[in-house]
Amino acid sequence: MEKRNITRTVSLALLLLTAFALPAGIGRDDGSTPPNLSDSSMMLMQVADRDFGDAPASYGSVDHLIDGRIYLGSVPPDAEASQHYSDEADGDDLNGIDDEDGVKIPDMVQGGKATIQYYVTINPYSSISRYVYFSAWIDWNGDGDFNDSGERVATNVLRLRSGTYSLDVTVPQNAVASRPTFARFRLGPRVDSPAGSANFGEVEDYIVNIRCANPPAPRVGRITQPSCHSPTGSVVLENLPGTGVWTLTRVQDGDLVTGSGTSYTVTGLMPGTWNYTVTNDGGCTSGPSANISIVQGPDIPGAPVVGTITQPSCNVSTGSLVLTGLPGTGNWTLTRQPDGATFHGSGTSTTITGIQPGTYTFTVTNSIGCTSLPSQEVTIDPQPSIPTAPVPGAITHPTCDLPTGSVVLSGLPATGTWTLTRFPGSININASGTTFNVIGLNHGSYNFTVTNAAGCTSPVSADVHINPQPGPVPTLVINNPDPVCSPGVVDLTRPAVTAGSTPNLTYTYWMDVHATDPLNTPSAAPEGTYYIRGTIPGGCSAVSPVTVTAYRQPTANAGVDQELTFVFTTTLDAAEPDENSTGTWSVLNGTGTFANPNSAKTTVTDLSMGENLLLWTVSNNVCPPATDEMLVTVKKVVIPTLITPDMDHKNDYFVIRDKAVLGRVELTVFDRRGALVFENLNYDNLWHGTNYNGEPLPDDIYFYVIKTENGLSLSGYLYIRR
Repeated sequence: MEKRNITRTVSLALLLLTAFALPAGIGRDDGSTPPNLSDSSMMLMQVADRDFGDAPASYGSVDHLIDGRIYLGSVPPDAEASQHYSDEADGDDLNGIDDEDGVKIPDMVQGGKATIQYYVTINPYSSISRYVYFSAWIDWNGDGDFNDSGERVATNVLRLRSGTYSLDVTVPQNAVASRPTFARFRLGPRVDSPAGSANFGEVEDYIVNIRCANPPAPRVGRITQPSCHSPTGSVVLENLPGTGVWTLTRVQDGDLVTGSGTSYTVTGLMPGTWNYTVTNDGGCTSGPSANISIVQGPDIPGAPVVGTITQPSCNVSTGSLVLTGLPGTGNWTLTRQPDGATFHGSGTSTTITGIQPGTYTFTVTNSIGCTSLPSQEVTIDPQPSIPTAPVPGAITHPTCDLPTGSVVLSGLPATGTWTLTRFPGSININASGTTFNVIGLNHGSYNFTVTNAAGCTSPVSADVHINPQPGPVPTLVINNPDPVCSPGVVDLTRPAVTAGSTPNLTYTYWMDVHATDPLNTPSAAPEGTYYIRGTIPGGCSAVSPVTVTAYRQPTANAGVDQELTFVFTTTLDAAEPDENSTGTWSVLNGTGTFANPNSAKTTVTDLSMGENLLLWTVSNNVCPPATDEMLVTVKKVVIPTLITPDMDHKNDYFVIRDKAVLGRVELTVFDRRGALVFENLNYDNLWHGTNYNGEPLPDDIYFYVIKTENGLSLSGYLYIRR
């Protein structure tokens, strides 16, 4: 070190010694008060900087005036401009040098003892050390202050000099262990509070971590093994933490139970060996308990299994039941509820008989006294009732029209579906309701029984006698007469109308099917439907309809005449004949071939040039036919034989009249020597006697050929004269 620096250091040290020879406010060890500092000393104290505490603000603001001689640790505190609070108690490290080096906090355990070491620097040592005190606080319960009882762990420790000291503390049993807490250490004048200002020394704040003490292992108390009534066991665990909430953990599967108090009963233990640990509210966990052995409980029989149920029948008033799934060894006792009846036996199945109507369950108790759960419910129905014999009522005997008779039976079962059995023949009829009409009975005697839905059969009914049919129904054959032309009439009395009927019938003629409205003119019946009754001498008769058909006089309409230009095919448009008539096309004059001669809208081809007279004839083969004529005229295409192409707007062009009806045409022109002089594959009526180069052809006679798109061809001679 340079000399000027040594001199400066010595001068500063002398100044500090002078200033702090007897700091103001520091008491003597004899209790007297030291004299006040000199004026120069007061000036130095006023300009010195302060060291602040850095624990969270809830612990109160604290500061010490920095004098450079008295502090905790070996590093003097740095000057701080203001209070610096910190969640980690490191807020005063402003210059990158950790001056919080005065205290070493050991590992702390709930309920244990710990020795805190702190280092004091008093430099140089002088009588001032008699006025330097050490105080310490630890927030045991972690509530953010040092105000609780027992949290001041060092109270104004006096007569210190530079060196390391020990502070023995006892950690409270309930000290916070779930999170860090804070400690504060002050070296300086005598203080009574963890907060406030001091005129020399240093304050240091630290985070303190307290470990909880592992609780003792749970003690196994009374063990209850499985029984007939419970398939699981239980155990009483004792010696649990007496304060706070604890968590029991089953070692084998991690099952958790949370509670409080010094004992707890764990239930629902399956057979096996189990151990438990306990974790107190501080998060510390004990070792495992002693083994807890749960043995397999006694064999509890399964509920009886309901098998075949036999309900009461028509002849037996009680039911029966087969029960299976019973204990395979030893004797057992079945108990029936609700009547409490018991049944003793052995084997895996049994049949209970004589069961009255009602609803029951069954339990089984095995040879060691364990009882099963109830079986499913079993319902025994009441005995089905036997129906009474059917009662014959109204009897309908065969008639002329109906060869069989019938009888109405009453007194049948009111509910469900029943089966009626007819004797003789044992013919069954299935139906429902209290009455039923039995039909289709031929001449003879009959009786009946009825079987209800439960299968019970009644006694036999009284006999039912069916008379024979009074006579056979005659055969009546009706042959509808041939149609007549309206307004013609038909003689329905002609033998041909009823030919094939039963011989010697007496015929009457009627307007209705019930033969109540007579036809007054059967020999001159107009168009319509009537009824003929044929009666045999015994009185039986048959009625059948007869139809008189009258056709209307047909009409014919061949449609309007047509005029075509160089077209030899057209579609006709005659009026359709009525439903009883047919139409036919024919050629009266000219030619024509019809696609369908009987179609009113048919196509006709192969027409002749000029007039073609067609005939449309409509006939119903009863009335005289009707006819109508239609004229189809095919006109020639007008083609010029002379053109004068002098361009005087008169006859200058070779114009094909009615070209539109021909469609697209091809025009070729040859001279008298047969040489091709002009050709146009889509002629437009604009040729005016020129060759391919547009040069006028000389006056002469030329030969032309015209081809239409439908395959027609026209040719002839043309004279060009200019």
